[in-house]
This record gives sequence, structure tokens and C-alpha cells, in this order.
Amino acid sequence: NYTLDEYCSDLVETIMTTLDPEGIEHPVIITESGRAVVAYSSVLLFDILDVTRFDPSEVPDPAEGEHELIGNLRDTLKNVNPKNLQECYNDASYYRGEMRELFKHGRVRLRALSLAENIFLQIVRTIAKELPGAKRVPYGLDALEESLSDIYYGNFSVFQSLPDVWAIEQVFPVMPVHRLGEAPSREAIIADITCDSDGKIDRFIGVRGIRKTLPLHPLANGDPYYLGVFLVGAYQETLGDLHNLMGDTNVVSVRIHEDGSFDFVREIDGDSIADVLSYVEYQPNQLLEQFRVTAEQAVRKGRISPSERQAIFEAFAASLRGYTYFEE
Repeated sequence: NYTLDEYCSDLVETIMTTLDPEGIEHPVIITESGRAVVAYSSVLLFDILDVTRFDPSEVPDPAEGEHELIGNLRDTLKNVNPKNLQECYNDASYYRGEMRELFKHGRVRLRALSLAENIFLQIVRTIAKELPGAKRVPYGLDALEESLSDIYYGNFSVFQSLPDVWAIEQVFPVMPVHRLGEAPSREAIIADITCDSDGKIDRFIGVRGIRKTLPLHPLANGDPYYLGVFLVGAYQETLGDLHNLMGDTNVVSVRIHEDGSFDFVREIDGDSIADVLSYVEYQPNQLLEQFRVTAEQAVRKGRISPSERQAIFEAFAASLRGYTYFEE
């Protein structure tokens, strides 16, 4: 919520107002302001691997012998209006909770629970659409739209590349780096490929402060979709760790010229799987030898053919040479 110029002006003004009453000459100010100076030097780029969307599917007509709780959910969906949003949400949450309990105890089938969840999602979507026109948003429903946001799975590790997101809730600028002529139509949070629930970005810079979701484009026909996280030049690379054994990423250094052209001046490969395993005391050569012995035993026992043994061994060796992140 402040600019670099404002930051510098406040710093100079503070020193000036302290020294002037004492008649002390103004000094040359030398500071070590890490983020302000070097944050601009790096950007993290990653592709989106997949998306989870919480869009309800079409609700089928009632079937004979349908559970009473599903009927209650259907009635709730029909009755949603601007005057009873809180009541409908409370009722729907209760009916869904009861269905989940029945499923846990084996009293309803998975298909029935799935239908109940789908109707509940339809109810929540309907309520969320009514909220913008409501005079007063009921307590607890103000974040309803955010709870229905998509999850975009990024090919990166928060703990390796953006540790301050997790550690101190640092908010970095995040945006797509292409399709900029298209208006984004989805609201999403970003999850990484670690198995840790903290491996996510769910706080973003908005016009009016921090927002819980990021506007993004829908994935199109299997085409790659890339996001950039900016201002990560301060501390992120040095603080990153091997959580879930995600190694260093590939790095390219870019020199930008005054006319706007640029050159790639240095390229550094990220860690391979073999590199990362060696960091935790698993020696790749030993692993290859153990795998070779196991494969030879399988050939002798007739479980695989010699040609299959060769193909499997080459695939294993190639995987050790490969990147710790998904690659084509």
C-alpha cells in the first residue's frame, strides 16, 4: 500500500526532522533494503497442470425410493430467494452433514451421497448469485463465492521457490504471462505439487487490498497455461528447501537492452532426481546397481524378458537423470 518513492521519502524525512533541530548536516544515506532493491531481479514461471472446478452438474429428476434427505435438499434448492439465504444455507448444510454421517455408517450408497453433494453445491451456487443484490450479506456467507473457487495446480513447490508465502504470509504479485488480451473468467487459488496442505497461494494483491482468489483464464484445449510470480528476487531462492524432495528449478538469466530487446546470458539446469536423492544420502549409482540386480533376478525367474529388462532399466536410469518437476 505504498510506493518505492514514498518509502524513500519517508526515510529521508525521518532523518531530516531528527537532524535539523540539532543543526547537524544531512548525511549520505546508505541502506540495505533487501526487497526494495533486489526483489525485482527475479520472477518464477510455472505451468498449470490441472484444474479442479466446483461447478455442479445438472440435477437429475427424482428417482423412486430416493432418500428423504435428498428430497429435503431438492426442496431447499427450489425455495432459495433473497429473503431466506441464511436459512437455506443452514438447512442445506445440515442435510448434507446428515447424508455424510449415513454414508460413514454404510446406510446410504456412494451414488446417493454424490447426488446430495451435487444438489448442495447447486444450492450454494444459487445463494452466491443472490448475494451481490442483497441489502445485507448474512454472517458467514460473505466468503461463500471464495469457497467455490477453482484450484489451479501449478508445477512448482511453495517451499522450494516461494517459502515466504508459507512462512510469513508474504503476498507476491501473481498473474498470467500470456492470453493478456482475454478477460479472465474464473476465480482460483493456486496449489503446488507437494503433498502438504500449506503448499498453496490463497492471498493475492487486489485493487482494494488482499483478495482470496485470483482471476484466471479457463484452460483451453490442452494448451499450456503459464503464470508468473513476481518480485521474488529477495531471499526466496536461498531460503527454499527440499520439502517433499522438490529440487532447485531451472534458471535462466536475461539481459534486457535499452531498446527493449533481450538476451539469454546464462542457463542453469535445476536439480535432477539423482541430485536430490544424493542430498539425502541415497547414492544414485547404488540405486542403479540394486535395480539392475533385481531386474536380472526377474529375468532368471521368467517374470520379464531380457528386452523388457533393458527397457525397464533404461527408463529407471532416465528418470534419475530427469527433473524433480513434471516435464514433457
